[in-house]
Amino acid sequence: MAIVYIKTQANNAESIGMFLWMRLKQNGSYVAINKDDNLVSHNMNARTEGINEVFNGDNRTGAPYYNGTASKAYYIFKFVIEGTFSLEFVDWVNTTYGKAYSVFISYDNINYELIANNNTNNGTGKIFSVMVTVIKNRLIVSDNLGYKSYMNGWIDLGLAYPTETMFINQGILKEKIPEIPLSAWKSLGGEVEFHFYTDDPNKTEVSFNVETEPFTLAQEWEDKEIKIIEYTDDPNQTESTITIETEPFTLYDELGDSVDVFYYTDDPEKTTAELNITANYSPLDELEGDFDVVTWTDDEDVIKGNRELVLSYDALPFEQIIVQPTDFELYGDLKKLVAAKINDSRTEGTLRLAASFDSGLTWKTYRFDKWVSLDIQNTTLFKRKGMIVETLNTIPEQDLTGLNRVAYYLDNSEHYENSYALDQMKMVVDAPRHTAEVQQMALQILNRTATINLTFSGNKLQGVLDDADKGKVRYRVLLNGQSYYPADGQFTRLLLSPFNIEINIDEQKVLFGKENTIRVEFQDYWGTVDIWESKFIGTYSGLMFMDESGDFLSDTFGGILKQLDYGVLIAGQTTLTKKVKLINQLGYTVDHVYLEMDKKFQTSGVEVQLSRQADPFLPIDYLTYGLMEPEGSVDFFIRIATDIHAKPDPNGIFEMKVKADRV
Repeated sequence: MAIVYIKTQANNAESIGMFLWMRLKQNGSYVAINKDDNLVSHNMNARTEGINEVFNGDNRTGAPYYNGTASKAYYIFKFVIEGTFSLEFVDWVNTTYGKAYSVFISYDNINYELIANNNTNNGTGKIFSVMVTVIKNRLIVSDNLGYKSYMNGWIDLGLAYPTETMFINQGILKEKIPEIPLSAWKSLGGEVEFHFYTDDPNKTEVSFNVETEPFTLAQEWEDKEIKIIEYTDDPNQTESTITIETEPFTLYDELGDSVDVFYYTDDPEKTTAELNITANYSPLDELEGDFDVVTWTDDEDVIKGNRELVLSYDALPFEQIIVQPTDFELYGDLKKLVAAKINDSRTEGTLRLAASFDSGLTWKTYRFDKWVSLDIQNTTLFKRKGMIVETLNTIPEQDLTGLNRVAYYLDNSEHYENSYALDQMKMVVDAPRHTAEVQQMALQILNRTATINLTFSGNKLQGVLDDADKGKVRYRVLLNGQSYYPADGQFTRLLLSPFNIEINIDEQKVLFGKENTIRVEFQDYWGTVDIWESKFIGTYSGLMFMDESGDFLSDTFGGILKQLDYGVLIAGQTTLTKKVKLINQLGYTVDHVYLEMDKKFQTSGVEVQLSRQADPFLPIDYLTYGLMEPEGSVDFFIRIATDIHAKPDPNGIFEMKVKADRV
């Protein structure tokens, strides 16, 4: 289905109501619409409490209207629909507010196209009908493995180019493309192509805006020698300056442990040179291997053992690599690694990290949003390309799958400006709770099957899907053995339990007057499957009218199935009484049931009368009833009375309206 926006707007800035109410009709049937699902916005400022009447034509409160001349009155409606349908607008009978307006269509609620103009038929209250055709737009993606659609994950469509039927039934809606996550796009391999389908005969091209993550030249030229050649025709330019931002380093990184310094000067009076180097150097650094410190003293207390000599030696450790000896013990999905560092004047040095996914056989570093192999035994390489703490803390969850060890490079030499050391590291793990019990020193994972409590009435499937383990659940619905929800036959995505189910069954897919089977298959997080099934005889849903023979007079959407035919009436005559049954097929209890004749079909000299009983017939303007349970019904009676001055009407009709409140 596509999303289409319909805008009705007054042609002039003036007080106007445009129309009393509207209806949507497709394939010969009226489609239920309401303000909560279909009204996007409006600027009506008078009698706005009657906004519901735009959809049901109640006329008791009075439809809203725009009162003023500051701007043009408008409504914006949204429909989820495809194909051709008609919009019926019932004009105002009052020319004060029933003035000319236009109808526009849009697929993005931004760019609108004019499709109709209405002059309101001079306030006669007639129906203005507009035919609308919604364009089908579908997308299929291909990579080096074939063609794909998307619904909570990529769906493989094979290697052959998709047919028109595949585009229409399985293609991705244009409106759904922004909802596909970045991780899904990243999973595609090789060259990715978009294949767009539309039945718009005027569309000759289509464009897509693709947003990519930023990248740097370092990603393209990593570990390669770069030469920059500059050309200029400026005769006065003798040199150029190029600024390159790199990771921090010192001369010690380039020169190593020893260096010779050569000094040149053309000062004839200079005979010596001095080089001052500040470093954490000690003569003991020159000694290799283990050594002993031997002391001599003539202190009698030391000689006699009354006091010990104490040697104090302040030094910084050599650079070192620390490898985690065992794998992480995880009892769920690793969501995040969080490292905290000490950053004060007492700690000086360099800290780098690497990760392993195979228990330490190989190591990787995270660069440019992907894992790159790293030889951690090469300390120079580890120091230059290992992860800093900030990088580790921002790795997304999907890239942590399978990580089981971490290695650390530490160097506390004063040659480095970075001043920190590792304080702690913790793992954030999404582990199941309240599902493990320890009995007799044995660990048991207890999984209780999900349960479902459903009712099916009035063509509505309602209930709750729950899991006693408080895990996630999913389900699918089949009607007469065919996939109904989701339409592709797959299970829904995993949902937190308890989860409320409320699905209206499309009557066009129900076998009327025959036995139907509705089946719900459901799973818990562990894949345990169970089913719920019910059989029913196909019928209409809603507050339905039936005649004495049990035939329905109208369908769910207000379409006429059968009329109460009173034959030819003579002026001054009163017809025989006919019984009508009102039955509640909504699937839930209602209250404050209200019945009355539609006044817009009223003819001078002709009165349609209602009564609770046939004998005696006591005519009243409307009927009210209290609580009506599902499948409950009430009987009432109708007759037509005319006076001697009634004007002839060869096609006289009347309609009855009913409404109620849900309990």
